[in-house]
Amino acid sequence: MTSHRISPLSILLILCALGFAAPPSGMAAEAPPDSAAGKVKMPKAQEYSYIYDVLNHSLVRPITRVTDWPRLGRQATSNKREAANVDESDQVRLPSTWWQPRIGYRPLSPERLREGSGTKGPASGKWTIVSAKSQGVTPGFQIKDSKGDRFLIKFDVPDFPELSTGAEAICTRIYWAAGYNVPENVLTAFRPEDLVIDPKATTKDMMGRERPFTPELLKAILGAVAQRKDGSIRCIASRFLKGKPLGPYKYIGRRRDDPEDLIPHELRRELRGMWTIAAWTNHADSRGPNSLDMWVTENGRSFVRHNLIDFGSTLGSGGLGPRSLVTGTEYYLDYNLMARQAATLGIPSFSWEKIVDPKIPAVGRVESTVFDPKNWRPDYPNPAFDERTRRDIEWGARIVGSFTDDHIRAMVEEAHYTDPRATAYMIRILIERRDKLTHAWLGTLPQATAGSPGPEAGQVAR
Repeated sequence: MTSHRISPLSILLILCALGFAAPPSGMAAEAPPDSAAGKVKMPKAQEYSYIYDVLNHSLVRPITRVTDWPRLGRQATSNKREAANVDESDQVRLPSTWWQPRIGYRPLSPERLREGSGTKGPASGKWTIVSAKSQGVTPGFQIKDSKGDRFLIKFDVPDFPELSTGAEAICTRIYWAAGYNVPENVLTAFRPEDLVIDPKATTKDMMGRERPFTPELLKAILGAVAQRKDGSIRCIASRFLKGKPLGPYKYIGRRRDDPEDLIPHELRRELRGMWTIAAWTNHADSRGPNSLDMWVTENGRSFVRHNLIDFGSTLGSGGLGPRSLVTGTEYYLDYNLMARQAATLGIPSFSWEKIVDPKIPAVGRVESTVFDPKNWRPDYPNPAFDERTRRDIEWGARIVGSFTDDHIRAMVEEAHYTDPRATAYMIRILIERRDKLTHAWLGTLPQATAGSPGPEAGQVAR
């Protein structure tokens, strides 16, 4: 989703839409119920819409935060609650189903970062379309390859070839190396004649009703995506995650029917500290709907694994085009900015007005000169980011500082930009943003390791 200002009419429409916004999840004070006969039941799948997320965190939650007197008291005394899931070394307590110690905690070569979460894309042969892509702004569909493995296929738009797929290729590797659970996203290509449509394939119309996936629909989808001169189509193939999907998680509260989800999400170090990594990668789209919980069984134990998904709107990409120049500097609906503008009659200029567009279609709009490493903001407030303390930020900054120039170069090269200017520009911007973040929060330049040694290299979190 590209960033843009919200007009008064849009605000009115949002207020009207509050009537169908689902209520937010409450803070979980009590312990989860015991499982029957020692067996853990699979939690129920939950829906979590983009509309509700925008409304709740742009309008509803800011009001409740203003009337939360205990929180305001803590803010006034700089006595914010620290993360609840850290050990004696101020590291994320393990095992964790959210995060694993990787870069900065155990050796990771540039070549290992090229592989990231995996490089096994769809098998050669025909791809069978089983349904249309149901969420997100970029066009796509779900397929089964010749081996029966399922993938979500996502594309670039014609005016900005390589923009969304390049951002996804780079940031999937960054977030995997930083310790998060991510899908196996592989950059690949195919020809339209390689596709067949399953007779049972469906799509959903604007009213949510299922309709057959027709050759006409496929033609329309492929006509709206970027194609190469040789007729092939570049895409990201995202392998389906293992297990059964339970829907996205929220950055506040907890999943009440998961007996292992004991800590409110806004008090988790790995979610609060992710602000620093999001600032580095300009992941302004870091929100609940861009996550997915999976019910998995490993070594005879079943549990919920929490995944980050969809990195097509990171760096300079907004999915269907470049990010707005204001991205990272203000929220969609920014009350503090409104107050300052009212008090100063709108006379002071905005920092983003000094940004120079690189005019490289494949990289969009991401820069390092105006980038503010202390005040970067996502598109709208994120509850876990709002609760971050300096210790959380420094934890994330140590991870960011663990990415060397060689690491960054290797990951950017895996975007396979055809324009060498795009590769050179993205490498430079990520290095410069990394340097600004680590200097601002750690007082040092990078190339150092990520803080204390952390867990042993062989200790793997779930």
